[in-house]
Amino acid sequence: MENLNKARQLVQKADTVIVVAGNGLAKTEGLDLLGQEDFERDFPTIVQKYDVHSVGYALDEHKLSWAEKWQLWSNLIQRYSLDYHPSKTLQKLKQLIDNKQYFIATSAFGHFFETAGFNEKRIFNVFGDWTKAQCSSGINHGLKDCQSVVQKIAGKKPDTNIEELVPKCDVCGQPLEIHMPLNEHFYPDTEANTRFRWFLTGNEDKNTVFLELGVDETSPQLREPIEHLVAEFPQWSYVAADFKQENLLPEIQERSAGTNADAASLINNLVME
Repeated sequence: MENLNKARQLVQKADTVIVVAGNGLAKTEGLDLLGQEDFERDFPTIVQKYDVHSVGYALDEHKLSWAEKWQLWSNLIQRYSLDYHPSKTLQKLKQLIDNKQYFIATSAFGHFFETAGFNEKRIFNVFGDWTKAQCSSGINHGLKDCQSVVQKIAGKKPDTNIEELVPKCDVCGQPLEIHMPLNEHFYPDTEANTRFRWFLTGNEDKNTVFLELGVDETSPQLREPIEHLVAEFPQWSYVAADFKQENLLPEIQERSAGTNADAASLINNLVME
């Protein structure tokens, strides 16, 4: 409880909040990368056809034609992103930071923050956003929204000919693939990355708190570099869900708060009704 109070004080006093969100937060929004039970219930056809039992394993299925890939991807994206409605947890997070300067760096690729109404210019999807597509050639030809393609393909019968619906690159004509690090072709969103870096630079002397929500073993690179970054600037602090105080870097412990609360519980505690 003491650390929850400290976490609340740090966030309340902050001029700037930088949300660092991982798979744990995605779970609260209905997308569990490694969860099997819900996946097997929702996608029995995919389970039977490809012998995959989670979103993560389905995304790792590479030996498919482009039509098969886009049918698989479209069914997942439709279910988890296009049919998605923001949870109370995400609505409360928006309430918490809406009146502050904020930025969101997230490994959750489900387009949740955008759908929940957060400023899209203040979001960096570190592992991509599967509602967007990139060229499969290995050359960075930019990103293209693929929601309309997904809506056309999702739900079509497996024997339907959808080859003509596979989106192509406007620059070179190669098939597009979803914007995720599924292979060596992945390019992070360079514009969002640049905005994030400038945001960090512009807040070096501000009272800034990093709010870590649901970072786990699927995205360890979201925690350690940022902890070391916080250590460089005395005005910065760190608040973490599901992370013990004693496991934080020693040099930031006095100005930070690790809690045993999960992401949803921490947000509930931070929002004063």
